[in-house]
Amino acid sequence: MATAVVPGQRLGKEGEYVAGRGTYVMNGSIFASVAGHVTPVLHAALHVDRPASKRGIATAAVLRVDDIVLCKVTKVTSAALQLDIHSVNDVVLQEPFAGTLRKEDVRPMDIDKLVLEEMFYPGQVLKAVVLSFGDSRSYFLTTAKPGLGVVQIGQ
Repeated sequence: MATAVVPGQRLGKEGEYVAGRGTYVMNGSIFASVAGHVTPVLHAALHVDRPASKRGIATAAVLRVDDIVLCKVTKVTSAALQLDIHSVNDVVLQEPFAGTLRKEDVRPMDIDKLVLEEMFYPGQVLKAVVLSFGDSRSYFLTTAKPGLGVVQIGQ
């Protein structure tokens, strides 16, 4: 039977299922990366199918500090990553917000040793937290807390 899921919702353990379309793996567990429906079959791939209509998908006017977001890397420079924020607190957005992950906000230590171009690439999905409202174009995000960073996307 199909179950409705939201981004970030835990779907099962990696040994019991295989990560499929619309999922990612983090710390041995499989999570939904999109809102939709999943039909779990033991030892088979978990696929999250998006609903045909956009009903139930949120529109948010403003993000808040400490909101948890899933975002996609769009551009990598030596100083920062440009990101599209696609979900906030497990709710998919109709339209993405712009986000920036500055080099100093990637991790709490050894910032001077970071080479962003070697760690990130466009298309990667990140779990991050809203750090501040940023500038007029984007929110500033951080991955410098436990449980945040690059998430693996199922095939």
